[in-house]
Amino acid sequence: MIRFSLPAWVKQILGKSLRLSDYSTTEIEELKQKLSRFSVDDPVVSVVIPAWNEEEGILHTLISLANSNTQYPAELIVVDNNSTDGTSALLKKLGIKTLLETKQGVGHARTAGLHYAKGKYILTADSDTLYPPGWITAMTKTMIDGENEPVYCVHGSYSFLPGPSTPRWQYGLYEVLSSYVIKKKERTQPFLNVLGYNSGFIRQKGIDVNGYDIAVQRTFRGVAGDSEGHAAEDGMMALRLQEAGGKIKAVDGEDGRVWTSDRRIQIDGGLRKALIFRVKKHLFKK
Repeated sequence: MIRFSLPAWVKQILGKSLRLSDYSTTEIEELKQKLSRFSVDDPVVSVVIPAWNEEEGILHTLISLANSNTQYPAELIVVDNNSTDGTSALLKKLGIKTLLETKQGVGHARTAGLHYAKGKYILTADSDTLYPPGWITAMTKTMIDGENEPVYCVHGSYSFLPGPSTPRWQYGLYEVLSSYVIKKKERTQPFLNVLGYNSGFIRQKGIDVNGYDIAVQRTFRGVAGDSEGHAAEDGMMALRLQEAGGKIKAVDGEDGRVWTSDRRIQIDGGLRKALIFRVKKHLFKK
C-alpha cells in the first residue's frame, strides 16, 4: 500500500538530530546499548551497509536498526569505503563493527562485506535509509521459509522521504506509477527490482556466483544502472542467483517497505524529470 504521509515510526526518527554531538551522554549510551544486540558470535543474518562520508546521514539509519524487533541473531557490519569526514569516529563511538575497504566503489564495499560477514543470510542496506522494526525478521524469514522452492534472493519495496522542495504526497503519486512498473518486472525480470538498500540473499550462494563482480557488464532495458543501461552490482547479483536456479521473492507489507532519501531522484534531475521519463517509457511506448 502506497502511503501519502509518513508513518509514526519514521516521523519519530526524523525528529531526532543527525549529529551525534547533539545527543547527551545518556542518550548515546542508550543507543549504543540497543545496537549491542548486533554483537553476536554466531549470527543467522548479517546486515551489511556500505558507507562513504555518511557522518550526517547514517545516524538515523542506525537508530532505525536499533529499534529492530528481530527474532533472529543478527550482526551489523558497516563497510567504511574511505570516508574522510567523521563517519569512522561516529561508528567507533557507537561500537559498530566496521570494516575498511580501500578500493573505492559501492561494489567493492559490498563485496568486502559479503566475505567478512558470518551470517548464513545477507541483508543489504544503505546509510540513507530507514528500516521498519520488523524488516530483518520479514526478509530473513522469507528466505528461510522458501529454502525448498528454492528462494536465493529477496527484495522489499520502498518509499521516498520528502525533501526540502518535494512534499511527501507528490512522491506518493510517483510511487503509485512506479508500483505498476515494479509489478510488471516482477512477473518477467524480478532481478530488476532488487535494490541494494532493501534486499537479501543466501550468503554462500552469492559467493558461489561471484555476484558483485560487474567487470563483464550486461545491458537490460529498464535496469537500474548507468546511463547506458548496464546492470548495477545489486541487479547483477540477483540475476546471477536466478540463473543459478534460485528464485527471487518479493517481501510485501509494511515490514518489507523501507523509507529512503530522495537524493537518488534529485541526482537524476528531480521528481518532475523522473515522472516524465516513466510516463513516456511505460505508458506511451509503442
